[in-house]
Amino acid sequence: MGLPVLAGPDMRPVGRVQEVLISQDGLRLCGLVLETGGLLSRRRVLDYQAVRAVGSTYVLADERYLEDEAETRCGSALTGLPVLDGSGEELGTLDDLYFEPSTGEIRALQLSRGFVDDLLSGKAILPLDGPALTGEGAILLDAAAESEGGLWT
Repeated sequence: MGLPVLAGPDMRPVGRVQEVLISQDGLRLCGLVLETGGLLSRRRVLDYQAVRAVGSTYVLADERYLEDEAETRCGSALTGLPVLDGSGEELGTLDDLYFEPSTGEIRALQLSRGFVDDLLSGKAILPLDGPALTGEGAILLDAAAESEGGLWT
């Protein structure tokens, strides 16, 4: 987050990534919400399918936005939500995502298990091998996939 986005053939700056939107099935990125700087500027969501490259310092994209209000709700911002396994046990709260830049497919979740635990053990990385149900209050992992992957730090 915070990466500047350059768009179009002239590589014009169009904003910075403020948050990412996740597909309803929880498996891929579907949009990038851009911070454009103005007080009166409206929310602009870059279609993730328009992204050509994600580097360590810039995002390069074609200038294609999700204009329809329904399209901009392709998912939700999930950072800070509890991540639950198939039995309802909380594994931690979502801190970050690891994804394949070319496809937007989410590969793993980075979980926080509290300040002290994060300091002592580091944040946990959970490979995402199956579907994840994303709701307003939590992320529910597929029980079968979650038991195969396991947490690692």
